[in-house]
Amino acid sequence: MNTALMPDPGGRTLTPFREAPVQTDDRITPSEASATGDEDATAPSFALRHSRRRALQEAKVNAHRFRTRKGPASQAGRSPLLTHPIVLRDLAAHADARPSQTQLTKLHRSLTQRDLVILQSLYDYRYLNTLQLQELFFPSLRSCQIRLHQLKTLGLIYVWKVIETPGVRRRHSMSLISARGARVLADWHDDDQRAYVERSHDARDHCWHAVHDLEANQFFVSLVSRSREIPRQGLQIWSGEEQVREERRERAREIKQPIPTPDGRGIYRANGGRIFFDLEWDRATESLQRMRQKIASYVAYFKHYRDADKHHVLFVVPHDEREDSLQYETWRGRPNYSLDTCCSFWTTTSDRLRRWGPLGTIWLKVENRAEKPPPIGITRVGQRIPFKRLPPMDDSDRSTDDCIGRPFWWERRPGGGQIA
Repeated sequence: MNTALMPDPGGRTLTPFREAPVQTDDRITPSEASATGDEDATAPSFALRHSRRRALQEAKVNAHRFRTRKGPASQAGRSPLLTHPIVLRDLAAHADARPSQTQLTKLHRSLTQRDLVILQSLYDYRYLNTLQLQELFFPSLRSCQIRLHQLKTLGLIYVWKVIETPGVRRRHSMSLISARGARVLADWHDDDQRAYVERSHDARDHCWHAVHDLEANQFFVSLVSRSREIPRQGLQIWSGEEQVREERRERAREIKQPIPTPDGRGIYRANGGRIFFDLEWDRATESLQRMRQKIASYVAYFKHYRDADKHHVLFVVPHDEREDSLQYETWRGRPNYSLDTCCSFWTTTSDRLRRWGPLGTIWLKVENRAEKPPPIGITRVGQRIPFKRLPPMDDSDRSTDDCIGRPFWWERRPGGGQIA
């Protein structure tokens, strides 16, 4: 779908997203809201909630609610979501300027280790909102906002406001790395700046799927926040989509087959084991035929790995009907699977994720080797397990103190979440 950019009197550009997550209308009193600059999170509702203030304008009580597209909500390619988030793109000229070597030196002197890892995270994961960055790096939302404003003033990142319609309701701002920030990051790594700048331009100019990326990133942020106080558990590795694509592209040339590119990859440590998983965040915009092709590509890719059944592919789908269909379509391909060379598939719904979080007892295995197809309504009668009970690989001796989100983790992991 082609979406036109709408001019704003303030010199900014309004970029309408095609889809958006449903948000609950939680409110707080004005006195509680004075400490925050953002209100509603641009993330699924299983994100941790913080204080919010009232928007200046709200839709009337009896206002008509409407869908983004006409048609059945469960049909592939149709969105059941009712809101239209709009990002206000603020493109400061100095954020795209090439700094001199003297300016680069001054910038490095003004940045902390945490600042550099924030830039690395935005480069790796494309988009993170204020709430997500606060969960990863800051003790409070206000301290996060202050530091992001300073990085924006230096021209190292973009911080774009996000509003929700109908009505005008602020949500947490979205951050992404600028070309200037990409050059600083490349200089820090002593790498060629060209590839870094190209990726920053791609994130800036092609943000049509930013809502999807924010939702997928929120899954990993929730793993971090919910495991922070649990002994011997934590997210050890979080690889973004671009990193996984680059790594697997070389493998695709070797095996001469299509390879799967998930929305993120992780290694989670729990109870003395390492859980390897790929995340597929599905918004019911792809047909079931496309999903079958994706599943087949996972099977073909992981059959070359030892202990393939301990590589887990996690599908998060919008509703029970989609999960039922996915369970059946995966089972249909059972003649192509063998007992020791197939990865494991697990499914859940975004509603269960919102209610109990990623560590909850929400994961339903696809029994692709069963003699009979899964019964209709298996999502309501199937036996689900918690995340920590997914079969792990052998563990390493590394302490969970180095996991993402632990106190001052960026000091011990200057390469960010993709490097252990």
